[in-house]
Amino acid sequence: MCSRREVVDVARRMARRGLVVGSLGNISCRRGDSVIITPTQRPYETMQPRDLVVIDQNGRVIAGRFAPSSEFRVHLAIYRAMPRARAVVHTHSIHAVGLSLVSSELPALTDEMGAVGGAVPVVKRAPPGTAALADAVAARMLDGSSSAAILTAHGVVAAGASPTEALAVCCLVERNAGLWLSVLRAGGPQERRDAL
Repeated sequence: MCSRREVVDVARRMARRGLVVGSLGNISCRRGDSVIITPTQRPYETMQPRDLVVIDQNGRVIAGRFAPSSEFRVHLAIYRAMPRARAVVHTHSIHAVGLSLVSSELPALTDEMGAVGGAVPVVKRAPPGTAALADAVAARMLDGSSSAAILTAHGVVAAGASPTEALAVCCLVERNAGLWLSVLRAGGPQERRDAL
């Protein structure tokens, strides 16, 4: 079961790895019928477990002194679309955002992308924090087997069995987004010819 401490620890790791700047991004985990989520506009370096917000399946605050992340709708939509998901991490990583501007998906370039479920879809741009964005994310994640989606001009969202697992998926997406951008800069995919 997910703990408040794990959510805060993963939020700090996300910031240290450069996957977010300031208080951007967010993390949640499901506990029964409620969701523990990071608060909006709170710096991760000083965030404490008591600062997290508990919301119900409709986004109403059950407990907490701060407002929940403005992207709570995306988190709830993913939990509805993927009942086995126990946690969601949302980053604003630079390579994935760049890729979203030039490609409609991140292909499964490497064997490690098997851990993500294959190719990662890029979701059409929608205003942050809106039901339209939440619906678009849920629809794209339901379309395929990927546990992640890239939001156009915005970032990555990934689901997992824990916040730690969802962060690992975000890291794989970011790593492979950088690789794909390198391939595109080099002229795109070429047929590989092995030397005999």
